[in-house]
Amino acid sequence: MLTDEQKRTRAETRHRTAALRAEEDALRREAKRCEWHEEDMFLTREQAAAGELCRGCGLEVIDGLGSWPPLMHLSPEQRIEHDAAETRYKQLHPDCRAHRWSIDGSRTTHCGLCCPPVPFSRSQLDAVAKILDGHVRRDEELDIWALDLTCGHRVEHNVHHTQRYWVGSTTHCPECSMTRGIVTSERNVEAADRKKELEQRRAADVTKAEREVAKAEKAAAAAREKLAALKAGQ
Repeated sequence: MLTDEQKRTRAETRHRTAALRAEEDALRREAKRCEWHEEDMFLTREQAAAGELCRGCGLEVIDGLGSWPPLMHLSPEQRIEHDAAETRYKQLHPDCRAHRWSIDGSRTTHCGLCCPPVPFSRSQLDAVAKILDGHVRRDEELDIWALDLTCGHRVEHNVHHTQRYWVGSTTHCPECSMTRGIVTSERNVEAADRKKELEQRRAADVTKAEREVAKAEKAAAAAREKLAALKAGQ
């Protein structure tokens, strides 16, 4: 029977091991991105449409076969083809531990670690711009999260209060100047508290401004009286 201390120690060990694994994967991805840029491995949208092969895995980016139907709707022939493609993918990327990507209207799947992505189309860029257009940051709606990293440093990030748990396994450490794994995450300040604090600060600023206005008005009244007295004595 484990004691509470032993359970806590085991949990901390699991969290740290997972964070170190995530950090390793993130650094591998960053190294790959540097390689893609240094070796000029990115295809343009036009090159991919013209049939040029992926400069990572050597397969087509746009194969013109159309997207796969939902798995439950695959015909027997499509199922055989799909399973063969899945087997080939696993042989090419046995330990990449990365996401997969493909182009709409194409069945060839590419690896997020090995295969440089193709730029967004104009319609995709317009859709993203439409989502982001008019977005206004409101600090009073943000929670402050403290993240303990594998290097021992702690960093803070602001996220919207609707995010009830921390999303992500790595982040940039400004002290190390590199990506680190997140061992633990903790919400330090909630948006409701920040909003209340902001309202109190605004109320204090309003009170201060009112005192300054009253003081200025009193000084102006005194100045007018002095001016009237001077004119009366002329």
